[in-house]
Amino acid sequence: MRCSSLFPKTYRKFILTQFGDDFRACTKIIDTPWQDPGDNDVVVKNIYAGVNGVYDFNMMRNAVSYIKFDVPTDLGIEVVGRIVAVGKNVKTLKEGDAVATWKVGSGYRDYQVADASRIYPIREASPEILTLIPTGVSGKVGLERIGEMTTGQTIAVSAAAGGLGHIAVQLAKQAGNHVIGLAGSDEKCALVRSLGCDRAINYNTENVDQVLKTEYPAGLDIAYDSVGGRIFDVLVDHLAIRGRLIISGYTSEVGKPLQMITSGRPWTKLYFKSASIRGFINPHFQEFWPDAAERLLASYYNGALTVLVDPTPFHGLEAIPEAVAYLMAGHNRGKVVIQLDHAI
Repeated sequence: MRCSSLFPKTYRKFILTQFGDDFRACTKIIDTPWQDPGDNDVVVKNIYAGVNGVYDFNMMRNAVSYIKFDVPTDLGIEVVGRIVAVGKNVKTLKEGDAVATWKVGSGYRDYQVADASRIYPIREASPEILTLIPTGVSGKVGLERIGEMTTGQTIAVSAAAGGLGHIAVQLAKQAGNHVIGLAGSDEKCALVRSLGCDRAINYNTENVDQVLKTEYPAGLDIAYDSVGGRIFDVLVDHLAIRGRLIISGYTSEVGKPLQMITSGRPWTKLYFKSASIRGFINPHFQEFWPDAAERLLASYYNGALTVLVDPTPFHGLEAIPEAVAYLMAGHNRGKVVIQLDHAI
């Protein structure tokens, strides 16, 4: 390892300072002391960080039930960067290697110390990788493990032009299925059609319930939903016999008052179809990550997978609140990524 004197004495990170409802007011950038790697660790210079708006908002509201934490706490998860220092026991990685990391609290900062065994070596530190790890991994594990996807099925994907959605659309289509993509504009619908989607539905101009009732009377074998609200309700209504609805988020309802549900209890709609609703949070299925990441990277490097990064530029830790708001407003086409300062 290079001498610590060659590194900055401090670096910056973006933290949650209090719980509340205003993301900008609840967060700030602070300086933190440089930390050398442990014997089995590496230090990574973060270059691009992925944005997970729902997770960030739920952290702010202290609504992430599967993680116990207090404020202040670090934010950000997925990053691509380069190794700048290695511990003495690390033999498979070296300074200068491009890597991807995926750990709560490691994303929104200039540098991080990471366990070398949890590093994903990559060809180059490009923002496209953040669409695959972990977002694409969520799509792959969700469809294959939670949704039990096979072939010849009818599969609907909400937020189909988003970071997770556009990957899920391609994975479902490549597996030999008929894919329905739900998106909020004609532009986004055109985008998902270009990725192989068989039927794109603009949920702001078309009646999703009527489209599914008319065009898909046999129902949906799998529905992959990250939107919630009325989209969730419609997808429940249109599950096929033994259909599965995967819940991987609820962006339309985050930070908003709970709505009164006036329909019957959902199991009255599920029982006679032997259908199911399956919650899916990626950290609960870590045993499937390495295989999914390896296969996704191989597909991307072979040109079999189109990876979309939203073209809106966000630069530096200062841009994080704006990037989170942009994502939560549903403006994105593909993965929202922040280019951190001092990229190498």
